[in-house]
Amino acid sequence: MIRVLTCIAQQHDLRLVALSAIICALGCFATVTLMARADAGSRPLPRALLPAAIIFGGSVWALHFVAMLAFQPGAHVAYDLELTTASIAVAILGTLAALVLWRRLSTTPLGIALAGTVLGLAITGMHYLGVGAMSASSLVLFDPAYVAASILVSIAFSTVAMARAGMLASPGRRAEVTGWLALAICGLHFTGMTAVTVAPIALQADEIYVLGSTPLALVVGAASLAVLIAGLVALALQQHLSQRTLRELDRMRLLSNLAHEVLFIHRDGKVLEVNQAGTRLFAMPVEQIIGKPVLDLFAQTDAPGLLRRTRCRSEELRPEEFAIRTAVGTHVPVELSCRTIEFGGKPATAVALRDLTDRKRDEARIRHLALHDALTNLPNRYLLEQRLGPALDAAAMDGTGVAVIYIDLDRFKAVNDLHGHAAGDALLVQSAKRMLTELRPTDTLARVGGDEFVVVLTGTRAPQQIAEIAERLIAGLRRPFRIADHRVEIGASAGIALYPADGSTAETLLRASDTALYRVKDEGRGAVRFFEASMDAQLQAVRQLEHELGGAITRDELRLFYQPIVNARTGEIETFEALIRWQHPQRGFVSPGEFIPVAEQADLIGRIGEWVIDTACAAAAAWPQPWRVSVNVSPTQFRQSDVPAVVAAALARHGLDPARLVVEITESVFIQDAAKAVQVLTDLRGLGVRLALDDFGTGYSSLSYLQQFRFDKIKVDQSFVRRLGQHADTLAIVRAIVNLGHNLGLQVTVEGVETVEQLVILRELRCEQMQGYLFARPTPVPATSELELARLRALFTEPALRALA
Repeated sequence: MIRVLTCIAQQHDLRLVALSAIICALGCFATVTLMARADAGSRPLPRALLPAAIIFGGSVWALHFVAMLAFQPGAHVAYDLELTTASIAVAILGTLAALVLWRRLSTTPLGIALAGTVLGLAITGMHYLGVGAMSASSLVLFDPAYVAASILVSIAFSTVAMARAGMLASPGRRAEVTGWLALAICGLHFTGMTAVTVAPIALQADEIYVLGSTPLALVVGAASLAVLIAGLVALALQQHLSQRTLRELDRMRLLSNLAHEVLFIHRDGKVLEVNQAGTRLFAMPVEQIIGKPVLDLFAQTDAPGLLRRTRCRSEELRPEEFAIRTAVGTHVPVELSCRTIEFGGKPATAVALRDLTDRKRDEARIRHLALHDALTNLPNRYLLEQRLGPALDAAAMDGTGVAVIYIDLDRFKAVNDLHGHAAGDALLVQSAKRMLTELRPTDTLARVGGDEFVVVLTGTRAPQQIAEIAERLIAGLRRPFRIADHRVEIGASAGIALYPADGSTAETLLRASDTALYRVKDEGRGAVRFFEASMDAQLQAVRQLEHELGGAITRDELRLFYQPIVNARTGEIETFEALIRWQHPQRGFVSPGEFIPVAEQADLIGRIGEWVIDTACAAAAAWPQPWRVSVNVSPTQFRQSDVPAVVAAALARHGLDPARLVVEITESVFIQDAAKAVQVLTDLRGLGVRLALDDFGTGYSSLSYLQQFRFDKIKVDQSFVRRLGQHADTLAIVRAIVNLGHNLGLQVTVEGVETVEQLVILRELRCEQMQGYLFARPTPVPATSELELARLRALFTEPALRALA
């Protein structure tokens, strides 16, 4: 090192040495600037890197010969023209080869080392060809140790420069790389010159040479001027590009910050820029995000998918879902889209992230609503079947059992009608909560209808245990509820089906438990029944009947039969009661007692009742005498349909006097909502029709109903009439009913008169009307011939009664 410094201090003109250093620095800076531009451009590598190679090669050559002009060997020096020219060619071509290798292999240490070695050898080749050109006037001797040292210095500094040239976007990095290249050139030159010993010799007359004093000075001066100009141009270009880049960056940041989506730009897996939305989503400041590896921003499980996208072309990529990782470690679902752009003069990838948190939450809510009842938040029928199927599969695998309990709330509709739908909804919610308290977390309670629930019990349980659970559920529902300051009491019925005894699929078990529930409701409600095989056949028969009954009106299968109600003193016909029959094409006539309950349960009674009223009014309007017609209105029809409107429409349609229509109801209409029943009866009274209380005496509060509404007449149930003459207490009951009616000013009609003995007793009780098989059976066409009318009157003559008695 001392010898090198001594060589520089004693054998060189220091002013020219300083000039050579300036030329070298400017040339290297211009080279680095052009390398950065070539790295960001899209032109082919040799063409893009050629300007940088020319500038660098010229810088090396100019530094060498300016320094050679500064060299003072103590003798006149001349240079060989061919070697001098070859030296600059070696510098330029060698630099171009090194830069191409750097650009293509910079991702691997071996590639960087290879590029640095080629660049160091290019500088070395130029230097020693230039030194060799002195052989035209001198004998040049070399010290091998210093030659080797100069080559190693050049390769080492060149390799460091290539390694640090990977990111030339910042001015600091460019200045650093400029310094390493300058050290590679200067280190080689002055270490190499220390190895040189020059001995002057006579010039050959036929050799082509360049004298150092004048021609070489002019050439070197021109080259140096070119390097200086190139350096200044590169500096100006760098400043211009930096300002433009800053303006573009500011504009990009402004636009990206206006976006709601997260936008960030990365190159080679490192984040270069991010907008404000990104700092909010990642919960990190900009400084922590920029420079961070892209994979560190995402969940570890998403790394393979992200790497896969890097291997695809930009036009092949579609938006895809990933999960980002915030500063606190939570994962946020996002939709990722990306495109290749130019950023900072180089290719980069712009990534847009759309936060899917709200959408995922909405999708989860939609899925929940699709699988759960909106009111009670219990599983719905679809989710019930989804759970029941796997439960049956598991039971089949481990040999355990599954129980399905079908529960129906009793008197729920009455609560709805009396207190409103809001109260009904509150009752359903409270009922669900009560039932859940009786179940294990592994059991399922689902709402499958308006007031219907299904419980699925899994695991091995004896039928007795299942019955106890069902009883607890029913008992819990019997306890009073408090709904909007009202005390509400309901009940419940339950049907149970067991796997595998009663079915092996979800569908068969649900049907079996529903069948058992149907039997409970048919027997009076409020109980628990297990499914029995015989129930299914009965239920199928009922449902077949229900199906056929649904089209009976359309197929004109319903018929009205008329039975006379006669005056108890004269035998004259006063009223015909319309009695419905169903003429089934295969079964023949079906009794009302068989199909009316089915019609009520299937919500068909409204249509059938409307048909009865209309048909009866039409028939009465066509009769030759102004006899009254009496129609029965079912309690279910009375509650569910607008009976006054139906009656008014039928009367108007057929022009029937309202006084000729008698509407018969039973005491059941008062049970669920007495106030509403009284209002409907008042509306009917306002139309002018007569009202009769049918089956009087069979209810548990008949007298209270007579207090709530004044009927036109009461009809004594035939169950009392059948026992007349057989039981003394029956006569007392009938006499009390007749006297009660008379005391209230009501007409009394007695049903079911079948014998003369009954006729005689009832005449003595002075009831107003009688009806029964003794007078006539129901017929499709009223029996109103003169002979028939005379027969009826004859029954009530005194001689006839004495003779028959």
